[in-house]
Amino acid sequence: MTITPSRPMLLCLPPAGTGAGLFRNWVRTAPSTMTVHAVALPGREARYNEPAPRSIDALADQLAVELEPYIGGRYAIFGYSMGALLGYEIARRLEAAGLRTPEVFFALGCNAPDRMVYEREPFHTMEAAAFRQALIDLGGTDAEILNNPDAMELFEPVLRNDFRICETYVHDATRGTLDCPAHIFLSDGDAFVNRQAAAAWCEFVTGGTSLHSVAGAHMLERAVLDTLPARLAPLWLGTGENQPRREG
Repeated sequence: MTITPSRPMLLCLPPAGTGAGLFRNWVRTAPSTMTVHAVALPGREARYNEPAPRSIDALADQLAVELEPYIGGRYAIFGYSMGALLGYEIARRLEAAGLRTPEVFFALGCNAPDRMVYEREPFHTMEAAAFRQALIDLGGTDAEILNNPDAMELFEPVLRNDFRICETYVHDATRGTLDCPAHIFLSDGDAFVNRQAAAAWCEFVTGGTSLHSVAGAHMLERAVLDTLPARLAPLWLGTGENQPRREG
């Protein structure tokens, strides 16, 4: 059954180690001009008992099928870090299948697809101490989890696997570019996403790109994250000065 909401739909894909719950406030408080659908990923939250993703491509194949009922009307995609890469690959699959494509693509905290690991060491192969320090530097992981061996025993495999599928991803240029504009958000304190590498998203979309700044580390504070829907709505549904410009 195709779901055609009365308002344009924003499909939201979470970063590594998290799930749809990250966007719970967005679902409740998004601007009245749009509906937020937080995409649930296998291997976490309500889908905890499902197998962990084998690769970004395999996960994109699965989610493109699952999300098809949600794209009967106007929609955009928002992806955060891993979610941006995943959203891009989902959109390319929908486009290749001749289905409706997103009107706008939003990415937060993500280098362009061909440079996922840019001037840093891969996280998924780090020893335990270095991995824990990387999580501290990324921000967003509660100290209660970091300092609790039992919690880390549950959390770390999911996170390492998410890092693995991102850091071993190989971009397939034969699938073509994404035919829509893009808005790329970059945190001013993000030590793991390079501005030049993020700006390179312009090579992967046809509708032009704009770069936008956000205050914080790679993993944003909740209060900052929850301000984004109000910024996304006019960029997507507005006119004039809010339209993307091409970077590069």
